[in-house]
Amino acid sequence: MAHDVDTEMSMLRAAELYYYEDQTHAQIAEQLGTSRWTVGRLLDRAREVGIVRISIEHPMARHHHLEVVLRERFGIRDAIVVPSQADAEATADAVAHAAAEYLASLRPRPAVIGVSWGRTTSRVARQLPKGWNPGVTIAQTNGGLASGTDLVGQALRTMAERGPGQVRLMPAPTIVQSATLGAALMAEPAVATTIAAASAARALVFSPGTATSTSVLVDSGYLTADEVAELHRRGVVGDLLSHFINAEGRIVDADLDARTLSMKLADLRRCPNSIAVVTGTEKVPVTLAALRTGMCTTLITDTDVATSVLDQSNPDQ
Repeated sequence: MAHDVDTEMSMLRAAELYYYEDQTHAQIAEQLGTSRWTVGRLLDRAREVGIVRISIEHPMARHHHLEVVLRERFGIRDAIVVPSQADAEATADAVAHAAAEYLASLRPRPAVIGVSWGRTTSRVARQLPKGWNPGVTIAQTNGGLASGTDLVGQALRTMAERGPGQVRLMPAPTIVQSATLGAALMAEPAVATTIAAASAARALVFSPGTATSTSVLVDSGYLTADEVAELHRRGVVGDLLSHFINAEGRIVDADLDARTLSMKLADLRRCPNSIAVVTGTEKVPVTLAALRTGMCTTLITDTDVATSVLDQSNPDQ
């Protein structure tokens, strides 16, 4: 179909009648003095040239283009990107809802899922429907007897109860005072068997942590804001399963890591489906590190984070 002025006006009129006045192809054809087939062609062409732009505005709508680019650029298994909402809380809920739907849709259903505790994974737990994975075992990936809160146990128990299934909690803190104590606790059967179960899981769920004073490890009393600021000064971009890494995915403080009770990053990298659930642009650097180093095979996030990750990884910049 030629694209001259008359044709453009016909496309515009057909689009107005169809989208604004809800007229059928037959009604539009009668008004324009043409055939229903031609009306269909006018509407198709109007979309092709940009006279008509169709967008899905539902809060849970996904951004297909960003998902495709993320998969292609980082070679990951999957990407789910939902629109950023009016505020951070609403965005976090939207991302958690998408993650819960993704977990419930996994086929074959994973018998064991390793889960790293935190604010984001707690939101995911609350969004899971009852009966999402009957018989599932939820295995804690890293220690976390949080001070003054049951953030760890509550989230993992909720995931298991809604399976319905069982939970394997790790009766140990995240960070201890010495490497000797860390090694001793890692050898304890209650800790070792839980970490072994999480390490062997074919699906892992985690949310990268920030190297800032807002880190959940600061809130839980394991590190001070000053200690995290020093890690940031030394090149730390955040933590994965409580392991603090730089932009290349390397452990920055060997002593701190020896005092950290968690499954190894090598096992995270080997997992067939390591699912990073990310909201908040402050997590972009550590998310980018996880993507670049193969420690994330599925990314579930919002448009602000996805756009920032792609902008900062743009090879043309």
